[in-house]
Order: sequence, then C-alpha cells, then structure tokens
Amino acid sequence: MPQTKSHVRGPRTTVVGERFRALVSLAAAALGGAALAGCDGAPSPGSDVGAPTQSSLELRAYIVSRDSDDLTVIDLEKLQVIGNVRTGGVADHMGELNADFTKLYVDSELTDESVVVDLRALKVSGRIKVGKHPTHLTLLPSGLMGIMNEQEGAISFVDTKTDVEVKRLPGFFTPHFIRVPEGETHVGYVANVGAYHITRVDLDKLEVIDHVPLDGYSGPPNVKLAAYDKGFADVQIARDGMLYAAHGETGRVLVYDTKTGIKMPELVVGKSPWIVYAQHPFANVPLRHLVPNFGDQTVSMIDGVAALVKATMPGDQQAFGVNYSSAAPDQAFVMNRMREDISLVDMNAGIVKQRIPVGGTTETASTTADGKWIVATVSSTNRVVVLDAVTGAIVKAFENVGKYPWSVTIPRGQNYCH
Repeated sequence: MPQTKSHVRGPRTTVVGERFRALVSLAAAALGGAALAGCDGAPSPGSDVGAPTQSSLELRAYIVSRDSDDLTVIDLEKLQVIGNVRTGGVADHMGELNADFTKLYVDSELTDESVVVDLRALKVSGRIKVGKHPTHLTLLPSGLMGIMNEQEGAISFVDTKTDVEVKRLPGFFTPHFIRVPEGETHVGYVANVGAYHITRVDLDKLEVIDHVPLDGYSGPPNVKLAAYDKGFADVQIARDGMLYAAHGETGRVLVYDTKTGIKMPELVVGKSPWIVYAQHPFANVPLRHLVPNFGDQTVSMIDGVAALVKATMPGDQQAFGVNYSSAAPDQAFVMNRMREDISLVDMNAGIVKQRIPVGGTTETASTTADGKWIVATVSSTNRVVVLDAVTGAIVKAFENVGKYPWSVTIPRGQNYCH
C-alpha cells in the first residue's frame, strides 16, 4: 500500500515538531481571517486591475508567500509591484499557470485545496478541493493540472477549463513532482520522495504504467521506503530527453532516457543530494546540470553529454534552487539558504566565482523567459530581489512581500519549487 508522510512541509530543518506547531497556529489564525475575507480574495487598494493585454500578462512574476495568504504580482518590465491578492489559503506552497497565463493555481497545503486566481481581474475565482496536503503543480500538455497530494500518496488531475478535478490517481509514495519531456504528450514521470523508485504515468488514461527503481531495488509491490524527504525530490528532464533523479538516501542519481525507455548507468554525487536541476526553457544553455548535496555541503556538476560528474564545488547545508539563463549560458546561480547568499557559478571552470549576499534565507527563484532577470525570494526578511543574470548585480529589492515569500512563477520562465 502506498506510503504517505504525516508531516507539514516547511523549511527542511531537523526541527519538524516545532515547524508543525507553528503551522498549526498559522492555520488557526488564517482560517479565522479567511471567514472575513470570503471567497473573492480582492486585491489590495492600488492594484492594477485594469484589463491587461496578453503581452503584459507574460511580463509578470507571481510570488506565493507561505506564512500569509499573499500573492504578490510584479511587473517585470517596470520592476514594480502592481497587485496583491489574498488567496485565503493556509500555508500556500506554489503557483502554476494555465496555458494562456490568465489563471494561476495556488496550492494551499493546510486546507487541501488549489486556489484559482483570475489574473486579469486579480481576484480569486474559485477553490478546488483536492487531496491531502497539496504542494507542487505541473501543467500537462493536455491542459490538465497535475497536483501532488503528498500525505494522500495521490495526484489530482484538474481540468483548467472547468476547474474541476477529473481524477485522483493513487499509488505513489509522497509524490513530489510530475514532469513531462519536451514534445511528449503521452507519458509523465513522478518523483516519489518517500521511496527508491520513480513512477511512469499514462497521461491519456491517467493510470500508472510502471516504476523505475534504483539499481538493486524494486518498485511496488516490493517497495523500498526512504526516510523523510530522502527519496526522489524531482525528476527533471533535460531538453535531450534525459531524466535525472537524485536520491537523497543513497547519494545516487537515477538516469533514464525518456526517448528510448532505457535506464542508463547511475551516477554518484555527494551526500544527501536534493535535485538535479536539468529542466529549463533555454536552448542555448549547455547540457550541464548542477545538483546541491546537503550532507557534505557541496554542489556537483553533471556533464550531460559525457554522462559523468565533471566537477564538485562548495555548497551549503540547504540549497533549494539552481537557475540558468540564456543571456549568460555559461554560468548558473545557486540559492544557498543557510549561507544567506547566492553562488554565481562559472560552468566552464566548474567553480564558484562570486558570492552574492542577500541578507536572509534564499529559498527559490525563477529566471525570466528572456533570461534577463533572476527573481529570488529572501524569505526570512520578507523580501524579493531581482538579479541581473549577466553581472549578478542586485538591480531591485522589494520589501514586505507577504510573510515568508516561498516560490516564484514567471510565464515561460524557469520555474521550480522545494
């Protein structure tokens, strides 16, 4: 039977009990406020609620805050906050856009729903009940939204035209992300952060096809379970169709060719790796992928062409993000949460060439579609900073962006979450 984790996900520290109590208090306070706010989630005074053009919708960044129900909207052309929507969610986790960028779906972990935000009017237009503890979302080629219900071990598939859950598929072990190869429409891949295997899903039938385990292990029914957050956190797929899934408990990377269906030789990186950051929209960025290793505070660089670990550099105890850019294809940015800085990596030399202090915990970031900006959350100080992707300079800082800004979503950008 699929394993589910009875936990409330926050920053990945060892103090899980303390984090749980804090979020329960947050839930009580926020639910009380939600009764006053109602379903509309009206934007604050001064929000830009005029009818936006399609091009202006594509030049926005959406910041989801975890410890308040703020959704902050930033105009990326003017680098100005143009709106704020109170979602009524509790422990909001991540936002994902529909195909034409007119709606954002925000998962509310503690109310077990996905909140639908009308991005033209900047107001809540609906609430969709899904499974227990929804976190990450992926827009699938069919237009369905795949929502990870971590505690339920299931994925909700929501029709983004009708905003109705059309199916809830069980059989996962704390599902953490679903990814689809570029150009693929029929098969998706699911990371099980509670196990030693990933799962292939038929996107036409919305059924489990089979499982791909690490060497020496099996998928269901003889499943090997992983410790808390020590399985596969993601299954990112590079533009050549190669899937990389770092396994926290073993320090190994599962490599799978999605074009041929062949499992390739595994790679060994550092201790307690998090995610191999291989999936982004930038065609001119070489096939070199960074993976932060929490256990030995390093970052490994995988050469996707040579299929080997090419370099290892200093990292952090927790680094939940890596960003690339088409404007600077030979460098990358690593979000160092505990160091409270961002590493600027020379990908040719395989070294950290600069550290950019940000004055607080960097959780996640998104790169704009044109590769110009890196928009990063500085969560512990309720700030968001915008970096020049070529120089690494901070060109703008936004203060008081909700409470604990957690994730960033940009149309056609490089988006991810914890």
